[in-house]
Amino acid sequence: MLGILLMNTGTPDEPTPEAIRPYLKEFLSDRNVVDMPPFLWRPILNLFILPNRPKKTAPRYRAFWTPEGSPFLIDSRAQCEAVERCASSIAGESVVVRLGMRYGSPSIEAGLRELREAGADRIVGLPLYPQNTRACTGTCREEFDRALADSAFDGTDSAFVEEYWSAPGYIEALAASVRRSWAHVPGSKLVVSFHSVPVSFAKRGDTYVEATKETARLLADALGMRASDVSVAYQSRFDSRKWQGPMLVPELERLAAAGVRDVAVVCPGFSVDCIETSFEVEIEAAQAYRAAAQAAGVDDARFAYIPALGADETCMGALAELAVRAGRKA
Repeated sequence: MLGILLMNTGTPDEPTPEAIRPYLKEFLSDRNVVDMPPFLWRPILNLFILPNRPKKTAPRYRAFWTPEGSPFLIDSRAQCEAVERCASSIAGESVVVRLGMRYGSPSIEAGLRELREAGADRIVGLPLYPQNTRACTGTCREEFDRALADSAFDGTDSAFVEEYWSAPGYIEALAASVRRSWAHVPGSKLVVSFHSVPVSFAKRGDTYVEATKETARLLADALGMRASDVSVAYQSRFDSRKWQGPMLVPELERLAAAGVRDVAVVCPGFSVDCIETSFEVEIEAAQAYRAAAQAAGVDDARFAYIPALGADETCMGALAELAVRAGRKA
């Protein structure tokens, strides 16, 4: 039986500083995320970041939380159900899909064990990051391979989907989501925003930045928009290293200063909405754009955030097809 493990970054178990702290520690202890020498990084992490950042981010998590729990986890489970339904239809047989988070619960190892217990003898790892970078896809691949090396998985064949930014179904779903939430008119601009990465990644062969720009190009083509009406920006920088830019807020402020009164932002690298999109973009970036527009004398400035695809059937069908194809080669 084919098993598919959907992977993503993860979420704290609760929106409290006490729950955020271990989650953040696991995340920021990953050398794929922060590659500073441990003897330098650990004191910074343990003495300055962990005692303070969980308290600052807890209000955001609380505002984002629902009575049913983390929306990130809820939406991720919905993706599992959609991929399982699509993959079973494509394969012509039952396919089992589980979730594994790189940090927090359920872990990648726990997800793999669930697949094995469900009878999967072929397992495909599918990180929900369309564009491949070591800090996301790369670290998931390491953990996936580490867990599968356990003797409990002897006899299990495996495969891994590295990226899917060029999959037609993904681009089609992105374009449809933009059209549902926003109508391009002359003078309006679409900003395609991705999670930033340290500039040093590209120097080590990381192809992420090129993939983000190609994603934006394919999306513009699918929407029939001119390249001059679409810009690429980056967000969510979290330390003092040099990060890929331009950053989202300065880009929005530049557009406002140029007199642009109608802007939409889409974040194709985030498969489900999270605090990076729901707060950094939908609230903070929107406020920054409107303030800059007002300062520039731009009346009636309009800002639209295009929600993440989540369990969009077209996108999940494209992912299911990639996973089934990889599983046949495993």
